[in-house]
Amino acid sequence: MRIFVIEAIVLCLTFHFCIYLVIRFKPELEIYSYPPAITQRWIDLGKVRAKETPSLRVRLTKKIPAAILLGLLLGLLLWKINGCTGFLSAFLTGYGLWLIVDWYDALVMDCLWFCHSPTCILPGTEDMTKAYHDYAFHLKSSAIGMLIGLPVCLLAALAVKLFVLLF
Repeated sequence: MRIFVIEAIVLCLTFHFCIYLVIRFKPELEIYSYPPAITQRWIDLGKVRAKETPSLRVRLTKKIPAAILLGLLLGLLLWKINGCTGFLSAFLTGYGLWLIVDWYDALVMDCLWFCHSPTCILPGTEDMTKAYHDYAFHLKSSAIGMLIGLPVCLLAALAVKLFVLLF
């Protein structure tokens, strides 16, 4: 249990640090994680181009390899660090870590930090306090993140079983 708690803290802090760096130095990379009204304002200001919705095939071509890589890395972590050898223990441990980071992102980073920190306010959107305080947007994104975690953690659990069989 101690390893799980330490991992959760390290993952949350690492995630927070990475997002902070992006928002601080290259906010346009995170613009589509902002509420829609703020994103639209930056498009209107010419800070970013409107995102064209790629076809399902293009989206899957990008996301499936990323999900596989993430699942394999998570599986390796669960096997080597957590000592998981069974499918169920790997899935539950992996999904538990996923949920902690997801909820940390939604509650701490989004609803507390993002909604209230001047660091996150983009130039040209200073008057959009109501849009920044769109808690429903952040909680909906968290729910989507919870669903995305299911196949990734299933793959991680399968990877653990594969690692145990091969090594």
